Amino acid sequence: METGLTKQRLIAELSKSPHGALKEYIPIGKQAVEQEGEFFAHLIAWDKKNGQIRDSKVALPVIGLAFEHDAELLDNAYAHLALLGPRELLRAFHFAREIRPTGQMVKLRTVIGDYLHEKEQDKGWDHLAIQHRKTLRELYARAHVRPMTKADRVRAVLFGEDEKGNKVPLPKGSIFEVVANLKNMAPTEAAGSIMKYRIPFLIAMGALGAKAKEPDLVLALIGAMSATELTTNVKMLEKLGLKTNPALRGAFDNALAKAATSKKNTLKTTKAAEQVEDEGIREKLQGLQDKQIANLGGPSGNWLVLSDCSSSMSLAIEASRHVAATLTKMCKGKVWLVFFNTTPMSVDVTGLPLDSITKATRHITASGATSIGCGLQRMLDEKVEVDGIAVVSDAAENTTPFFADVYGRYSKFVDKQVPVYLYRFPDQYRGHPSTRYLDNTMKAAGFDLQEFDLSGKVDYYSLPNLVATMRENRYSMIDEIMATPLLTLNSVLKSHGKVLATA
Repeated sequence: METGLTKQRLIAELSKSPHGALKEYIPIGKQAVEQEGEFFAHLIAWDKKNGQIRDSKVALPVIGLAFEHDAELLDNAYAHLALLGPRELLRAFHFAREIRPTGQMVKLRTVIGDYLHEKEQDKGWDHLAIQHRKTLRELYARAHVRPMTKADRVRAVLFGEDEKGNKVPLPKGSIFEVVANLKNMAPTEAAGSIMKYRIPFLIAMGALGAKAKEPDLVLALIGAMSATELTTNVKMLEKLGLKTNPALRGAFDNALAKAATSKKNTLKTTKAAEQVEDEGIREKLQGLQDKQIANLGGPSGNWLVLSDCSSSMSLAIEASRHVAATLTKMCKGKVWLVFFNTTPMSVDVTGLPLDSITKATRHITASGATSIGCGLQRMLDEKVEVDGIAVVSDAAENTTPFFADVYGRYSKFVDKQVPVYLYRFPDQYRGHPSTRYLDNTMKAAGFDLQEFDLSGKVDYYSLPNLVATMRENRYSMIDEIMATPLLTLNSVLKSHGKVLATA
């Protein structure tokens, strides 16, 4: 396995989710800042616009603060922290306190102060505060920031007191007062208030208590939901009558249609689809997921997925189905899924969803020796031209034809070197004298191979992100990242440097 840092390896590693364990980004991030600082800064900018992993949007700029010394690249890291929502910014602050970026904590507190002061001036501050009241309160306290604009309102809403520490009521006629009174309203009035003020789902649920089960209120809640709220809370909606009430199902369908235009909730939709019990709801969520994945962008052209079905490769079989299904949604060309041990079995999966691919390949089992090359030889024999190849395997071959040998002949046939991506699983038989490894044989032959390390537990939520980074031109992804402009803190926070974040 390649141990040196390449831009492609950096992309691959940072496209995976650590599921909240931000420290897992530190080793590769530190190495990236030190060896590829400019590229890392552009990757932060690209990830903000295109990435699906929320953890990376929080962690990468903080890692930039900890290990970067170039003023322009540091400014880009601060700018992307200032683009985070309150909850993510608080996570970034806690992460920064863990790794203690040298000489940056004072400035980070100043940036948080400018961020909070700018939010105070925003017309949407009330809606921001109703959703993030606890988080905003902690940001003010942790960063030692005093409210400036609308200071009395900010103190009343977040801390329930005035400047002298005296308790004060919530602002009269505000969304805060409405939320506090929801439980005392008749269902129709409460539903109207939820729609009028677009009260966030979880805030309304907490305020309504047992009343939240009223159909009129559930209808209003669905109508006020964002795409993220919809996919995150489907399980709760299911319990509130979504399966049995036609009016609720109709409102849910309309909300799904709006959510389909989003490309930022794919992972949440995947998780929601797995959790719901109702088959009809699950199918609709899977349809939403398909549309969201299609919106991600990613590879184009024709693709070949080579799936290892030799002994002990059951996980590779399942992962290859997911890779192929994601490709069918992202690219408009043809997609072939070829299973191999010492003989290939080819399936044209173009346009097929995951469940159809799974059904069509349900009899594939893991057994036999391994020839990765036989799968590509099948395409060469049939004179099928592809623009990219994804190999899902432990990379071990012990039977001819070997992949690198066939790849050389295939390259002459298509008159180009087709990019090859290896989704690498752990090898249980490493060290056997008859085994050759794909990374070694490709390198020895002078051919490029990009690798996604799946040696840990396969994360099916992250697979679409890995697939989205594949390209038919092996350098175009790097070019795309480098073309994403860096940001400055002054362009993100108009008030930066003009107000003081003072204790």
